[in-house]
Amino acid sequence: MNPRRQLQRRPERYQVGTFVKTASPQVIEILGGSGLDFAVLDAEHAPLDRAMLDLMMLAGRAADLPLLVRIPDSQPATFLSVLDMGAAGVLVPHVDTVAQAEAAVGSARFRGGSRGYSSSPRFAGYGSLGMVKALTAGDQAMV
Repeated sequence: MNPRRQLQRRPERYQVGTFVKTASPQVIEILGGSGLDFAVLDAEHAPLDRAMLDLMMLAGRAADLPLLVRIPDSQPATFLSVLDMGAAGVLVPHVDTVAQAEAAVGSARFRGGSRGYSSSPRFAGYGSLGMVKALTAGDQAMV
């Protein structure tokens, strides 16, 4: 699934999505059939740990529903974790300055950023994409 293409599939200029605060892959499966363009997993205000986020990302992939994650902090490891799981993008809390915004974007990018690369996660097709395609796809995440 190409998350950016999926987020642009609606012919109108707007997208329709929802926030999810319920720790349930089944909710994501149901939303996948609802006609929504995307959903946002709220890991800042809901009890969504890394294991549950991974299950919900897997459900989003199966349901062809792009998922963004509102992360609980702006630590580089948090960006890496959700983007490696296959998040279409991240919503970053508490960004108040240009420097904080630039740091957030840098944490989400391979080229020109500081995001570490591994070919084994979901975003890279578990090694099937090849490095160039995986890096290009990974840099498409929205911040």
